[in-house]
Amino acid sequence: MTEIFAHRGSSGTHPENSLPAMKEAIISGADGIELDIHLIKTGDLVVMHDEKVDRTTNGTGFLKDYTLSELKKLEIGKHFFRKTRVPTLEEVFKLVSGSGVVLNIELKTDIFEYEGIEQKVIDLVKAYPNVKVMYSSFNPATLVRLRQIDSEAKLALITHDNLDAVLDLHKQIQLDAVHPPIKAKDNPVLKQIPVRYWTVNKDNDIEFFYATNAKGIMTDFPKKAVSLRNN
Repeated sequence: MTEIFAHRGSSGTHPENSLPAMKEAIISGADGIELDIHLIKTGDLVVMHDEKVDRTTNGTGFLKDYTLSELKKLEIGKHFFRKTRVPTLEEVFKLVSGSGVVLNIELKTDIFEYEGIEQKVIDLVKAYPNVKVMYSSFNPATLVRLRQIDSEAKLALITHDNLDAVLDLHKQIQLDAVHPPIKAKDNPVLKQIPVRYWTVNKDNDIEFFYATNAKGIMTDFPKKAVSLRNN
């Protein structure tokens, strides 16, 4: 059965990468939640997609230059989601602990390396044994470092439509899956490794990947995806 991962939480209905979006994803019956993490000035792991806070908050500047107290003053919600704050990864762990939902933790190291982020993430995971996790990244070096730290970790390489590096990396560190965009679906490489596609929002695309037994999809609308799968 194709896995359903809520992309940045239920981001089609709630502020992306926010605790309300994560809660809605759990309620929807999604199998997992995909979220993005960065390392900030005070050494905290925080959940946000972009390297800058400008698009999703009322602040400006690079996320890495913020302290946690400074970051918590920003708002990421609009309208009835006002006063929603940027969550730490640990806050998400507390929310999902024991729920059975798998966290797909994307380490956003493709622009800033964030030295030591891999060890910090794994240390936090060890402190929450009731949280199921896997790791993903566009940066192969991050995945190699994660494998060196944890021989049992589930790892996925995120790609655009260029898949040249996938199989060599798979041989090196044994990937759980590759995460390409929808437009890569006809690439022959994807017949040789399990695949979770992003970002799958249209009904016909969701149904196509169910019919072809894709390992998983990332969707902004997990409630709809669950309903289509149930039917």
